[in-house]
Amino acid sequence: MTRLGWGSVLAVVLLLAIQTGSLRSSEAPIAPVDEPDICLGCHGDVAGEREAPHVHTAFASGKCSECHNPHASKHAALLQDEERDLCLSCHEEVVAEIAQIHPHEPAAKGPCGACHDPHASETVDQLHQGPPALCETCHPTVTQWKERARIHEPARGGECETCHATHGSEHAHLVETAVPGLCFECHASGTDFSRAHSGYRVEESDCGACHDPHSSEEPGLLRSNQHAPFAGGNCTICHETTGTGNVFAITEGKRELCLGCHSGVADYQEREYHHNLDTETSCMHCHNPHAANGSGLLAAEQELLCFRCHFEEGGAEAREKNLTHGGMDCSNCHVPHGSDDPFYLAKDRVSLCADCHVNAHRSSHPIGPEVIDPRTGESVTCLSCHELHDPPFADYLPLDPQMDLCIQCHRK
Repeated sequence: MTRLGWGSVLAVVLLLAIQTGSLRSSEAPIAPVDEPDICLGCHGDVAGEREAPHVHTAFASGKCSECHNPHASKHAALLQDEERDLCLSCHEEVVAEIAQIHPHEPAAKGPCGACHDPHASETVDQLHQGPPALCETCHPTVTQWKERARIHEPARGGECETCHATHGSEHAHLVETAVPGLCFECHASGTDFSRAHSGYRVEESDCGACHDPHSSEEPGLLRSNQHAPFAGGNCTICHETTGTGNVFAITEGKRELCLGCHSGVADYQEREYHHNLDTETSCMHCHNPHAANGSGLLAAEQELLCFRCHFEEGGAEAREKNLTHGGMDCSNCHVPHGSDDPFYLAKDRVSLCADCHVNAHRSSHPIGPEVIDPRTGESVTCLSCHELHDPPFADYLPLDPQMDLCIQCHRK
């Protein structure tokens, strides 16, 4: 038989031997590992954490491999899975909590380590620190609340969880119970309550429309910027008297009622683009008719209020990306009620920027009506090269300024 023929026979014999198991090697025994001592031999920096008052169950049991792969992993810190998915594989109760309508973003998207220490902590639930200090790391307004003259007792004591759920809620602002039910868990209704509200039956109203739930400079935690009729107790300027069947009925349609005093806003309807001025509830989209903490009776700070509709997908991360110019208010550049510009810009696209950037491009790239953008056939403005929301490059540039940006026009 030829050498090639013998080779073929040998290959078949080896294949059969493997299939029948005669050449299979027996599985090598895995040496027992003394967890966690063998891990702590190198990672001694975490050894002392086992003496902390609040220790993670897996860490306390010494089973490091329940969370970490001892050899290799595609995840940070040799975790067995992505941090959020790994945590939720044990903490099933949190899965249900974040499935609610209003999940807390760090819980819903991770990382869990933003609030919790994975090994141990001096604070219950392995929190890095207790509230309100922990909450302040993401919610800096907490610091402002504590500086006001009158502070709601739960806020004063750092008892955020008295009102708010930590992982998720069916109610806005992560409150445990819908307002006003939440408020009446501590504040009783009755004669004094009715007298304080001028006889109006407000037991089913939104308490936060007039009161700040955290703190205020005003008595009764009233919001500081109050609508003149409200501040003067002249409720009947807008509402029917308390003797009518519907104590909250207003004297005419909401839009007509507001424009009766704020007639100048109606002029914006004549602009080519007008913002939320066409429906009966237009004004209520942005303004609180009774009181607010900010100017213009806005229902929230502009960076929150405007993002309820604009860039709403992506949550806090999208808000951070699209907030520009060092946290300037949106109204510094945009007219909120109406404009002849599709982006509601307050001025033309050169003058608007030049108000602050006085010396920009005085000796470099020409702009103005006599300079035509070959891509659009229109005048070159600041926005021909700059992108104001979530630009990928420095100086608000949408493309790499070393080449890609320039060759959009300068191809020769």
